[in-house]
Amino acid sequence: MKKKLSKVLTGMLLLALAVPVMSGCGGSDADIVMKGSIYTADKDGTIVQAVAVKDGKITYAGDAAGVEEMTGSDTEVIDLGEGLAVPGFVEAHAHGHEGGVAALYEVDLYADTTVKGYQKTIKTFIKEHPDREFILGTGWLNGYLPSDGDYAAMLDEVSKDLPIVLVSQDHHSYWTNSKAMELMKVDKNTKDIAGGVITRDKDGNPTGLFRENAKSLAEAIVPDYTVDEFKEGILAYQKEVASYGITAYWEPMVNTKTNLLEAYSQLDEEGKLLLKTYAGYCVNETDNDGDPVGMLEEVEQAIKDNEGGDFEINGIKLFADGVVEGHTTYLLEDYADEPGETGEGLWTEDGMKAFVTAADAKGITVHTHAIGDAAVKLTLDAYEAAKEANPDSEARHAITHLQLVDDKDIQRMADLNVIAVTNPYWFCKEPGYYEELEVPYLGEARASSEYPMKDFFDAGIVVTVASDYPVTVPSMPLEAIQTGVTRCDRAGDKDTLLGADQRVTVQQMLQAATYNGAYQNYAEETKGSIEVGKDADIVVLDQNILQCDSFKINQTNVLKTFRNGELIYEAK
Repeated sequence: MKKKLSKVLTGMLLLALAVPVMSGCGGSDADIVMKGSIYTADKDGTIVQAVAVKDGKITYAGDAAGVEEMTGSDTEVIDLGEGLAVPGFVEAHAHGHEGGVAALYEVDLYADTTVKGYQKTIKTFIKEHPDREFILGTGWLNGYLPSDGDYAAMLDEVSKDLPIVLVSQDHHSYWTNSKAMELMKVDKNTKDIAGGVITRDKDGNPTGLFRENAKSLAEAIVPDYTVDEFKEGILAYQKEVASYGITAYWEPMVNTKTNLLEAYSQLDEEGKLLLKTYAGYCVNETDNDGDPVGMLEEVEQAIKDNEGGDFEINGIKLFADGVVEGHTTYLLEDYADEPGETGEGLWTEDGMKAFVTAADAKGITVHTHAIGDAAVKLTLDAYEAAKEANPDSEARHAITHLQLVDDKDIQRMADLNVIAVTNPYWFCKEPGYYEELEVPYLGEARASSEYPMKDFFDAGIVVTVASDYPVTVPSMPLEAIQTGVTRCDRAGDKDTLLGADQRVTVQQMLQAATYNGAYQNYAEETKGSIEVGKDADIVVLDQNILQCDSFKINQTNVLKTFRNGELIYEAK
């Protein structure tokens, strides 16, 4: 899967040709000129009045008068009017392929809020897809299922003949019917799996829910998508999110599906990727027969095999714990509804330290899922051990989700230069989660202090914006910006306000969603801001979100999305 040499040479040639125009003065006419309010996301958050683009690069950013000499008869001139131009949004953590193939081939359960609703949607899907011999679906919420019961029987009411496997909206639990469990060969004699949960009745019989590492039992029977199906799903995702202004994203787990890595590589070779795609390899402590360090050679080879194109592997994804709603997150203090239970980390302390230190020594970035405060601490202990062992390392390690964080660990993140990959879409008292699961499981005090944000900025931490798509559907950065600023749901319901003291500014959110996302991917020299010499990744908005009512930011429309100076989306 090595990139063709011609692609690398072509990139070098374009760079060489671009050198004369990078000074921002002189040269031939621009291909595109924009005039109006332009937020550059440079280090000072400068707003300029004009920008010029030539051969996919930004050749001018400054006042309106200065761009006139670059405007010729063939130059496309875009008057921003009352709108705003911003750098292309960088999605810091999204499982693009999962949402893409799910939208094409699976049951969509995101809109339903009851078991009966789920059942009706699945029945409709089966009726409309009579050729499907295995029913997959995504999007159910733990908060909309009963706290206990025969979950498999609920799906048996839909079909006892077809295997049904449904992924929760957070992607940490599987809901199956009896036919699927029959194929999985699970019964009361099935042993529990370390780091996983098999829900059981009072007699020990599995009831149809499989959480965290126990998901492997269901995953073993789920048919893999073909390379062509993955390619179709990836492109469907990229086309969708280009309409939201996203021009680059980080895909965390490209090695977990047999055909996925090949699909991305083929699309890159064929020149069909619409967005710049960065990616990570997922590694668990149990991998490679319990020797995850031995996986690093494979990771290094994958990084080398995917250099120089629109698809690059640049890191490793780890899971430090599960999720609150699955009762699988790792906490410093007991669950409110289960005294004596704190959950557990999905890595041992020694194992995680050894692995991260070995990866760090090779210059490989580690990006860790950590929801609970104990999981954050476990991760930081590993990052700190790596820093002590490799003081000259320049790897940009990250933690994503950060639902609960001990105050002392925020400063540790800053001291260790750890990137906070936040999910602002979730920064509110969300129906189906907050009252139904988070308050009962965590208690009011912890639940009300979830998802710090301003504290990260105040500490000087690099903050990025992620949707964890398809956990969040749709994954619109303007929604994230609004919620990060207001800490209320997308409708602006004041009753959903979560942590008013953690509200941040629109400028901070824009910086996190653009420049900082590029920085996370070691791409800040070419992407993330509107500055001379950088790639012309630019989004045109129909209103100025720096000036509008913060509760109306998500009413802003994306009019155009440019990547490398090419129009990849235009509103109808």
